[in-house]
Amino acid sequence: MLFGALGAFTVVALAGVLLALDVFKGIGSSKQFALAHAGVALLGSLLVILAALGGDNRVWTNIGLAVVIIGLGITISFKRAKGEHPKGLVAAHGGLAVICYLILAYYTFTPAA
Repeated sequence: MLFGALGAFTVVALAGVLLALDVFKGIGSSKQFALAHAGVALLGSLLVILAALGGDNRVWTNIGLAVVIIGLGITISFKRAKGEHPKGLVAAHGGLAVICYLILAYYTFTPAA
């Protein structure tokens, strides 16, 4: 499960960098691309939740962080729909996502942790 989640979040991270660059350049992004970013993130989140429900208690930290990251992402999407470029929110969303990704990678590659 965790390898699948890590793979999904790798795709999400690459897409997120491209979306963030658009925000910092002050230009619009494709809605379909943003929805794909969110959809793959939800897939990765589902895999992490399934791992937790399967008994992997290490990933509850990731689930807690994901709630905040998802909330920031939803807020960003509403602001982008209004034509705003919320750079601070994007930086917070991305920064927390990087932390969450690194924790997940550690748990994925260190099963005894």
